[in-house]
Amino acid sequence: MGQYKRKIKKGTRWFYSGQYLGQKYHSKAIYLTKGECAKAERERLKELDAQARNPVNDIKLKVLMEDRLDEIKAKKSKDYYRENHRYFKRVLAEFGDIYVSELSKSMANALLIKEANRLKRTKKSNFKVNSMLRALKALFNYGNKIYDLDLRNPFNLDFYPIDINLKYIPPAEHIEAVKAECTDKQRLLIEFVDETGCRIMEAVRFKYSDIDGDLITLWTRKSRNSNLTPRRIPKPDCITEIGKGKVFPYGVLPRFLERKIVKLNLPVFSWHNLRHRRASLWANAGMSLFEISHRLGHTNLKTTQGYLQLLGYSKS
Repeated sequence: MGQYKRKIKKGTRWFYSGQYLGQKYHSKAIYLTKGECAKAERERLKELDAQARNPVNDIKLKVLMEDRLDEIKAKKSKDYYRENHRYFKRVLAEFGDIYVSELSKSMANALLIKEANRLKRTKKSNFKVNSMLRALKALFNYGNKIYDLDLRNPFNLDFYPIDINLKYIPPAEHIEAVKAECTDKQRLLIEFVDETGCRIMEAVRFKYSDIDGDLITLWTRKSRNSNLTPRRIPKPDCITEIGKGKVFPYGVLPRFLERKIVKLNLPVFSWHNLRHRRASLWANAGMSLFEISHRLGHTNLKTTQGYLQLLGYSKS
């Protein structure tokens, strides 16, 4: 153990460094006097001694978060990584870098209430609160699994209620008005999503090599940590050409849709609303629930039933 001084831009500062029971420890050069530094070192040694006498299988919150983010970065999407990083920063700002065992259910619940009230003031729903809850619940489950912490998950709490509204279905005239403002490739992308009911990322991945006669293959990830899964559906009428590579090149960015709608002062709709529109048209045409489920790429029929109920349909 010992105290040492170091010259920095702000002047001379003191830091401590040493070893206790084979464990190295040190501080930053932040102390103004040697006496202040020695006092801080004694407090640190008391902590190390207490941990040695009463060992607890515990880690700091920041260490757990960094390890979890490393796993997410390796296994999952960039969006999921950024989302979790944002939630973790929120927790650290609220509680600091405490030991994970110190975070109680009451603290976790207070954080979620605070976030729900913040969203309520901006007239937003609880989707983001529930998203944060899932991320933080997964964080502590990860800690218990990887580090054998055997701690009660403080985020094992109920999800917040969400108001479910009927989904907006853009009428054909609004879609045609948007298409009139588009380039040929942009117009084709709108028609492709509208006719197939596919997810926008399935359209972005679509290649000419995925065309096989009267069928096409769409590729999607069923979850953030899964492999690409193929789905074969009838070829839409809008696909008439044969080529190489992606049907929709990099220059056809999906974000153009929102800009066109705002320019035309139309009710806002997204790519996913076109997917809802196609599901409603299939339901009106009498298509079976099983076939609608397959074309939409749902993993089970219950998902499709709930989907159609959001559109104002009840189909069995």
